[in-house]
Amino acid sequence: MEFEKVVSKARESFKSKSIIGKNPAPRFESYHAPFSICSEKVRCVLLIKNVDFAAHNVVLRSQENYRPEYVALRALGMGREDRELVGGHAWTGSTSSQEMGFDPLALPTLVDNLKKRVIVDSMQIMEYVDQEIPNPPLYPETCKEMVEKHMELVDRTPHAGLLYGGDPDNDTRPGFVKAFANGLCERQCKTLKFWLNNKNLPEELRHLYEAKLKKFQSVSHTLTNDQHLLRSSIRGTKDILAELNKDLMKSGGPWICGNHFTMADIAWHVSLLRFLTFGCGYLWEDLPQVQSYLSHVLSHPVLKSATYTWPGYIPSPHLTSLLYQEAGMILSERNRLMVVMMSFLEGGVFMGLPELVKYAGRGSVGMLLAVMIGMMVWATG
Repeated sequence: MEFEKVVSKARESFKSKSIIGKNPAPRFESYHAPFSICSEKVRCVLLIKNVDFAAHNVVLRSQENYRPEYVALRALGMGREDRELVGGHAWTGSTSSQEMGFDPLALPTLVDNLKKRVIVDSMQIMEYVDQEIPNPPLYPETCKEMVEKHMELVDRTPHAGLLYGGDPDNDTRPGFVKAFANGLCERQCKTLKFWLNNKNLPEELRHLYEAKLKKFQSVSHTLTNDQHLLRSSIRGTKDILAELNKDLMKSGGPWICGNHFTMADIAWHVSLLRFLTFGCGYLWEDLPQVQSYLSHVLSHPVLKSATYTWPGYIPSPHLTSLLYQEAGMILSERNRLMVVMMSFLEGGVFMGLPELVKYAGRGSVGMLLAVMIGMMVWATG
């Protein structure tokens, strides 16, 4: 059958795999990345449902999700052939498939081995898992409309715009993230052109790569020529957060639907965490309900295990205090060290040394580790 053939090839193309749970051959397989906002949402749902699954870790840095075996898997779950693809709209900074079209090379992707199905797009996956594994229910009938409203709000929040371009008037992204994002679009286009020029690329996948290339050409044009759009996306984000603040005030908390924990809280955990990771706490300075909700939703034990304490999550100086409070000194200290290492990796000595000096200022332990890192950098440089 086509399902078994395509799924088998995808499995073989990714070597980084772990089983979450006790079943060595689980029903579900998730293709995701540690720091992919859509991947995080799906992981949260799978863990909340206490479902065993195979986790295939896709390395975004080397664009493993551009491999034909993975794209073929996405194509199997795409549905109708005339489905609108990315690249046909001006880029807005959003990753919403409803707004921007289906992205055939994106993450995550879920495989259901029981029903022989491939499900793509994070919102569809989240709804699918909730339907297949009904307990605990995440779309309670008593507040289904409110949950759907906030799922849509988070879905159209321009997180991709924040990653690629930041806030033009207040760019608080960690330095190494800025360095990584600088030229990222061009690197992605180069990889896409490599595959399009590869004679081994299956012809039936070519139009999917071409659509992705059009999308990144639009992204590049916006970043170069339209800073107004990035400013507009920040204003739109503030409006979305104001709507969250209003609904939290109405519900009385602690969750968006009062005492009911729902899918909307999962989506907002991931969304607010991304803002915090990039240092965007200024977005809710005048939103007291959001501030209170933030500390509550980020401390959820299952959600944090799927996001900022999940192995490979991006380090950030803006997460140090949260990690210390919620995960302990070891993970907090590891985060600080990883900020130093990533600064050297993405920004070279000129970016890494100031971070190393900052870390060394933490006392004897910091000084010792800073000297060790400095020796490693010297030995490899």
